[in-house]
Amino acid sequence: MTHLRSLLLRWLLIPTLGLWLLASTLGYLRSLAQAHEAYDRTLLGSALVIGERLSVENGQVVAELPYAALEMLRTDAQDRIFYRVAALPNGRHITGYEDLPPPATPPGTEPLFYDAVYKGQNIRVVALAWSVVDETMPRSLSVQVAETMDARRQLTRRIASEAAAMQLLLIAAAAGLIAFGVRRGLTPLKRLRDEVRARGANDLTPIDTHSVPREVVPLIHAINVHTERQRQLSDAQVRFIANASHQLKTPLTLLRTQVDHALQQTDYDGMRTVVKRLHLSTQSTQRVMNQLLSLARSEPGRTLDIEEFDLAELAREQTFEMLVLARAKSIDLGFEGDMPVPVRGEAVLLRELVANLVHNAISYTPPGGQVTVRVALCEGRPQLCVIDNGPGIPIDERPKVFERFYRGSATSEHGTGLGLAITKEICDRHRIEISIGDGPEGKGLHIQLLWPVEADSG
Repeated sequence: MTHLRSLLLRWLLIPTLGLWLLASTLGYLRSLAQAHEAYDRTLLGSALVIGERLSVENGQVVAELPYAALEMLRTDAQDRIFYRVAALPNGRHITGYEDLPPPATPPGTEPLFYDAVYKGQNIRVVALAWSVVDETMPRSLSVQVAETMDARRQLTRRIASEAAAMQLLLIAAAAGLIAFGVRRGLTPLKRLRDEVRARGANDLTPIDTHSVPREVVPLIHAINVHTERQRQLSDAQVRFIANASHQLKTPLTLLRTQVDHALQQTDYDGMRTVVKRLHLSTQSTQRVMNQLLSLARSEPGRTLDIEEFDLAELAREQTFEMLVLARAKSIDLGFEGDMPVPVRGEAVLLRELVANLVHNAISYTPPGGQVTVRVALCEGRPQLCVIDNGPGIPIDERPKVFERFYRGSATSEHGTGLGLAITKEICDRHRIEISIGDGPEGKGLHIQLLWPVEADSG
């Protein structure tokens, strides 16, 4: 596992050392150029002194080489010094070192500096043109002065090494300051770590972002989002356990009582009567369990499994599955919707939604009543309506019917109070608008579901 401090120090110090190496190389080249510039001036001065002491006697060029001309080139490095005087343009040797390398082109009005190799050593040479006056005509001469490069290199290395050492000291000081700054900069993260460690196991409140660096805020926001999801899942689990214990305690007690009563029966007819009641209680308990599971699936913390399907086909299937229940109460159950109505969503939850609405309508509609399920497009938006002519819901109670375990005061039917609560949560997850109105001729109930234009809920 990589430490953030080590990672920051590596990213800061390694590039800095790379820049130091580059700066040292460039500094060496710059120092060499400066050394050339300084020593070239001295080299040119020696060549000028030699040129000034050239003369013509009896038709011959005479060079009286002064001691000062070469002494000014003397250094602690004990460089070797060479010179040569030759005639122009034929290059005939006059005095000095005859095999001293000449320039590639004859010198002109400006001094010509160049590098060469002489007697196995690298040398720096200056060549200049010089004129002496003869009795009949002026003569053009070439004056060359050369020296080895030891002094220049020593000076370059000394300047470059001193500069590199100074830069390295500054980098070392900067590294200490950077390490101190990184350590101080990570202090808010350490405080945040201690704060999170000190939290209790059930503390899922968001982490405060006011005391952390701005660069860390997106990470804290992401952690808070994840923590909120975990909190929602934990709350959903707690609610499910509470709902299950609330709803299953009575049915399970009733089932046990009926089983005990059945075991006490000695005749076949009595036992058959108790078993029928047991069968009805089992169906009711199964319905409660299905509703609780649907409620758990519709919790906000769970990701939906989105797919595209035909709402009309889904509603038709769920309506036909309720025909047995409707016939048992002599209720006229009808379905309207011939055209395909494509929607997107989780089919399992939307099947439960339709089943809850139709089951509620059948359950609360008196025998001989009517229930109609209608699927259509309303201004381009998918629409599902469940209409009945039952007792309806008073206007002042309609906002409460979507609460869990709420049962209206106008009904005597036994129920769990979860059907419309599940319907509302499924609608919220799919961004479906749900509204409650009066049924035909002001009687009964008209529940309308209207999908968004882009029914790609998530």
